[in-house]
Amino acid sequence: MTLGAHRESLSSMDWRGPSELLSSSWDHTIKVWDVELGAIKSEVGGQKAFFSLSCSQLNHTVIAGSADRHIRLYDPRSNEGSIVKSTFTSHSGWVSCVEWSSTDENLFISGSHDKTMKLWDRRSPRAPLFNMTGHTENILCLSWGNPKYMMSGGADNNLRLYTFRRPYDTTTFINSH
Repeated sequence: MTLGAHRESLSSMDWRGPSELLSSSWDHTIKVWDVELGAIKSEVGGQKAFFSLSCSQLNHTVIAGSADRHIRLYDPRSNEGSIVKSTFTSHSGWVSCVEWSSTDENLFISGSHDKTMKLWDRRSPRAPLFNMTGHTENILCLSWGNPKYMMSGGADNNLRLYTFRRPYDTTTFINSH
């Protein structure tokens, strides 16, 4: 099966359920797919290219990073008002990657072309909990698959590992990969 409806490059995808897939694209859209039917269920448009998205299995919302330097929290289940529930603005460059925590429904991380990774609480969109620095070039990918470690990879050829401890100690690094 091929799911083809984006007009420009695909940038990210994530499962939202056993048969529901979300995809983001440089064509300024996020599409929700029913993979059993092979069809689009819904679509969200943006002002700039989307570079990354992540679906929370805990709170059932979606975060997306884009070329406008913002992270937006979407609730695809919403039938009232805007589907955008919050906007997180702190990065000074494109937001290239985002990922929800797998153990805390309120926490997520973002990586950017401003060379920083940030830890966010969805209840506090005005400012991140932490700015994690150390990269000398754009951050291109990140992972929080292991609840103990937040990782970022960049155009500087380095992988940085941050240890996650409550209350949010982010001081351990691995500098090369």
